[in-house]
Amino acid sequence: MGLAWRLLVLRSPDTDRVGRAKILGRQPILLGREVAAQGDCWVLDDPEVSRAHARLEWERGALQIRDLGSHNSTFVNGDRCHCRVLANGDVVRLGAHLLLCQTLDVADAERLVAPRPPEIEGLLGTSHRMLRLRELAVAAGRTEAPILLTGESGTGKELVAHGIHAHSGRKGRLVTVNCAALPEQLAESELFGHARGAFTGASEASPGLFGEAEGGTLLLDEVGDMPLTLQAKLLRALATGEVRRVGQTQSRTVDVKVVAATHVPLADAVTRGSFRGDLYARLIGVRIPVPSLRARREDILPLFERFMARRKCRRGLTDAAAEALLCHHWPYNVRELEQLAVSLSTRGTLAPIRRAELPEDLVSGDRALAPGDTSLAVPSHPLLDISRDAAPTAEELARVLQHFDGSVAKTAEFFGKERRQVYRWATRLGIEPDAFRPD
Repeated sequence: MGLAWRLLVLRSPDTDRVGRAKILGRQPILLGREVAAQGDCWVLDDPEVSRAHARLEWERGALQIRDLGSHNSTFVNGDRCHCRVLANGDVVRLGAHLLLCQTLDVADAERLVAPRPPEIEGLLGTSHRMLRLRELAVAAGRTEAPILLTGESGTGKELVAHGIHAHSGRKGRLVTVNCAALPEQLAESELFGHARGAFTGASEASPGLFGEAEGGTLLLDEVGDMPLTLQAKLLRALATGEVRRVGQTQSRTVDVKVVAATHVPLADAVTRGSFRGDLYARLIGVRIPVPSLRARREDILPLFERFMARRKCRRGLTDAAAEALLCHHWPYNVRELEQLAVSLSTRGTLAPIRRAELPEDLVSGDRALAPGDTSLAVPSHPLLDISRDAAPTAEELARVLQHFDGSVAKTAEFFGKERRQVYRWATRLGIEPDAFRPD
């Protein structure tokens, strides 16, 4: 499937330009304040951008940006650079402009220009990944098959479950259970209910969570942490549509739509023996991956503004602070961004938020400083925030290849994979490993 490269404006002195994009062909493109008469170009009306600031060009199959001796330099992911190979997800700063480098496949590109899918309360963002997520959630609402939501902590899996339920047409309510918090001795009773006197303390009968969700939806949050003994009983309930209360001999049929959510890779848990393979096979009737915040960087600044507005705080961001937010890894995703907004909104000032006000761990990876920003940055290892337990993004694979000077063998060793797996990733992500070898 073909990939299209584009630069998307995330921040500009001219707010009308935010959201505009430049599709990148194979011809060099000049970026600057006065380059309209110099072939293929993109004019950035910004006094901090030089007349001819930088050039985008292809070299050995890789897209790179080259600074043309600009007054304020060119930055990629917070680093000042003369020439840099770009990867999907890179943040480029030219003057007061912040641009996002993206690759889009045909479906992604069509999704961005097609009519928007229905809104889902709480699922904010207009990136192609969020549009796809909303499409999947609406479609999942119409199916009776179990649904598995996967994704890191803080990405909004519970909000997706609410959206699925809202579009299911079911009259019952959504009931949520945190499987990690279920006491093992009482877990069966909590899920399936119990008869009066079934055990010490059972003074009243209980319908259980399946009973409470009758005619509605049951969300099994953190299902990967469910005890093995309970997994077998859950499998039977999913397979037969019947549950049996503790202390009773007769089963009863329940009409419940089951949605499971986990941040744990269940396939790996099956291999380790901590999760039943037959239950996993039953849960993946419909699988919906919920994207991380760093995978949809174009949503970061609008989300932050929305969270600040909820707190009735009108503080904006300096260019340096906005860049730091865009370049941060966000290990706790939207939840972390929202908590940052809560913290910053409590300070009694209307002055724009400076980079120096941000938490140290948020800015410690940004080695370069924006013009006029005198706060210090602490460098970190460039591969420290890359997971070795999941398939890398294009940005992550490019960073590892660049760190190891294009060595596929060392890259494979870093991820604990065979070399052929690295080549498969590179082909799928549109990356040429040889482009990272030094001249």
